[in-house]
Amino acid sequence: MSYVLGGSHGESNAFEKTIAGFALKAVHESTGLVTTTTVVNPTQGDTFVIPSFAPITYQDYNPAATTGSVSGDADEQNPAMTQRSIIATPAVAATAFDVFLGWTTSFPLAAALGEELGQSFGEKVDQRVAASFTSFKASPSNTMITPTPVDGAARPTALGAMELLKSGSTAAAGDTAGFTSFTVLELIRNIKQNWKRSRLPGNPMIILDTDRTMSRLLGELTGGAVNNNLSDLGNELLRTGSISNIYGCSVMFSTFLPTSSRSVRGGAAETVSVGAYYSDQAIYTVLKQDLMIKTGEKPGGLQNWLTGMGFFGSGVADQRRGGAINIELA
Repeated sequence: MSYVLGGSHGESNAFEKTIAGFALKAVHESTGLVTTTTVVNPTQGDTFVIPSFAPITYQDYNPAATTGSVSGDADEQNPAMTQRSIIATPAVAATAFDVFLGWTTSFPLAAALGEELGQSFGEKVDQRVAASFTSFKASPSNTMITPTPVDGAARPTALGAMELLKSGSTAAAGDTAGFTSFTVLELIRNIKQNWKRSRLPGNPMIILDTDRTMSRLLGELTGGAVNNNLSDLGNELLRTGSISNIYGCSVMFSTFLPTSSRSVRGGAAETVSVGAYYSDQAIYTVLKQDLMIKTGEKPGGLQNWLTGMGFFGSGVADQRRGGAINIELA
C-alpha cells in the first residue's frame, strides 16, 4: 500500500498523518473479494494483457507409426491463441471540511476519517471484482474443446454457469443435471463435482449474495443439522460471515453481486443475482495506483480538502478456471 500527503502542512502535520495511518490500517485489514484474485501491475500504461489458448494435450506415441510424411504419430496441435485485456480506471473520494476541525477536535476524528477512506476504498475494489462475474459463461454446461483432443479426454474451455433456484422450487424439464440446484448445499456439491470433472487443481472459492443466500444456507446448516459437523459450520457462518471449508470449498458472501437478465432452466430471461466460483487464476485485479490520500487547503483558507484516490480494475482472465452462479431472486 502507498500514500501521498500534500497540502500546506506537509508530512509534519499530525492530523493528516493520522488520517493516512488509519486509512492504511483499514485497507491492510480488509479481507474482501480482492483477496481471492491475482493482483498484478499493468503490463503497459493502464492495461494488463493475458494470453489465452485452448488446452494442450498429450497422446500415446508410437515411433513405428507415421503421420503423413513424418515418422511417429505425434499429431501437431495448433491451439488458437488470443489475449484478454484488463484495464485499470481511476476512482476518487473527494470531500472537504472546515480548516478549524484540525485545530479544535481530537485525533479520533482523524482516525474516523482515515478508516472511512480505507474501508470505502476496499469496498470499491470489491465492487469491481464482483462486476467481473458477469463475464463468465452465462448458461449451464461446460463448453468443451473443439476438436476433441488427441488423447480423447476433452477438457472445458469455459465452465458452465450454476443455477440456484428459488427456495421451494421443484424439478422441471428445463433443469440441467449437475448445474441446476434446489438448495445451497446442493449448489456447493454441484460446483465441487464440476470442478473435479473438469480436472482442475485445488478447490474453488464460491461467492454468493449476502441478502438471500447467506440466511438460506444458515437455515440448511442449523435447522436441518444431523451431526456436529453441520452445526459447527452453521456456527462458523454466524461467527465470521463465511465458511472456510465445506466439501473442500471456501464460501464467501458479498453485498456487491451484480444483477443480469438471463435464462434460468431454459425459460424466458429473468433478472438474477450473479455470483461466481473460481480459482485465483481466473480473475485478475490490476493495480496501477493503490490507495493514495492527499490533503490541501482550498482557496480562501477556510476549508481543507481531503481526497482518496485509486487506479485499478478487475476482469476475468481465464474462463477455464471459473464460472458464474445464476441466483434466482425471490
